[in-house]
Amino acid sequence: MNKLSFLVTVLLGIAIQLSAQLKQDSLNAGTADILLLPPPSGLYNYTSVSLNNPFNEQLRSGAANRFLVDFDYYANSNSVPTSIAYAMLFKNEIKNEWKDRASKRMQQGLKFEDFMNTGLTYKHYFKKWDGTLMVDYHHRQMRIIRGTKDAFELLFYGNARFEDKTADLSNITFINHIYNQVAVAIEKKVVYSRYQMEYGVRGAFLQAINDQEIRTGNTTIYTAPDGEYIDLKYDLTFNTGREGATNFLQVNGAGASGDFHLAVMNNDRWRVSLDLFDVGYMHFRKTPVNYTGSKSIHFQGIVLPNLLNFSAQTFDTLKIEDTLRSYLPSKSTNQYGVFMPFTAQVVFSKPLLSNKLVLNVGLMYRYLPQYYVYGFAKVNYFIKPDMVFSASAGAGGYSLFNLGAEFSKSWKYFDFTVGSSNLIGLMAPTHFPGAAVYLRMGTSF
Repeated sequence: MNKLSFLVTVLLGIAIQLSAQLKQDSLNAGTADILLLPPPSGLYNYTSVSLNNPFNEQLRSGAANRFLVDFDYYANSNSVPTSIAYAMLFKNEIKNEWKDRASKRMQQGLKFEDFMNTGLTYKHYFKKWDGTLMVDYHHRQMRIIRGTKDAFELLFYGNARFEDKTADLSNITFINHIYNQVAVAIEKKVVYSRYQMEYGVRGAFLQAINDQEIRTGNTTIYTAPDGEYIDLKYDLTFNTGREGATNFLQVNGAGASGDFHLAVMNNDRWRVSLDLFDVGYMHFRKTPVNYTGSKSIHFQGIVLPNLLNFSAQTFDTLKIEDTLRSYLPSKSTNQYGVFMPFTAQVVFSKPLLSNKLVLNVGLMYRYLPQYYVYGFAKVNYFIKPDMVFSASAGAGGYSLFNLGAEFSKSWKYFDFTVGSSNLIGLMAPTHFPGAAVYLRMGTSF
């Protein structure tokens, strides 16, 4: 919480300072009328390293309506090669060399996150009050895993390598959120004598489809020589809302979230944007299942299997709830709620070379266990006013080091963007952790 408090304080301090300066400028000028031309349309459309920012796009000059389809997926890890994630997703074989490579790289435990966001958005620009109304639907999935190296090796190799040793399974976190999001947003521009300001707010209804959360406290497994017995000591909490929505209109689990946007720019000289995404909460009130327990168990003559020895399909035969029911002291169907992992981001943009080049530098923080601030730089080169090529580099978060590229082309009524913030993982999935790809197609009229 110290890192979070510091980041929020910095963002609020910057916002207050900028607002105070803008207010003073307007008083000095005596008016808030437009005295300078606005920046070229689309100049600041490519400042983020993904498409998750609903406010990161200006409408084409002269257009009042926009309809777009987007898809965004990324996976980040400090150690697990992308090939393992692909194999588990498509139920393919997980090779020993991939597991060995991940285990060797995993010095400070396992960190993994992936996020998928796809949907439709409609925007309408109101010229009279110089603002935009947005309505969108998105389907979203996110998985977050944090655990010890012992937990990874126990899962992928079995407990044979822990003979006469104690495997530490403490402080494991597994989160799986799958949900639909229906949102309404407004964005307003205010023009002062020397600066321009953008405000944006977005509210969303969340329809939960599937949810699991597993957390452990002080948890260990000791395997005796020759597998004679196993001593398990655990402290575990497991909540699941698997039957969150059996059809599109059913609401067994629901919630709400909000996004907040503030940007200040000096026409085409510079721009600073501050964003807070996915500040939300989901509550599961129908068919939840909870398991909680803390005790020690002695197993005589049991050897834990290698769950992934041949295929990730082994997961399909593992009935987690039945296993837990046999050993946990209590099962309940209590309602429960979860706070969504929010994201805070600040980006500074500087146009150069008569607006042919835009340099963007940013910091991003996600409210996840042991998440380090992610820093990135992105350069947008306007080959033509309607054609942009971008290159990016970043490090931090749950990732190692990412290199990305992006291409965007616009026509009179249509536009297209494709890119990745982690090309290395896409091109070398068996050696490098993480991957990313995003796609956007839109029409403006």
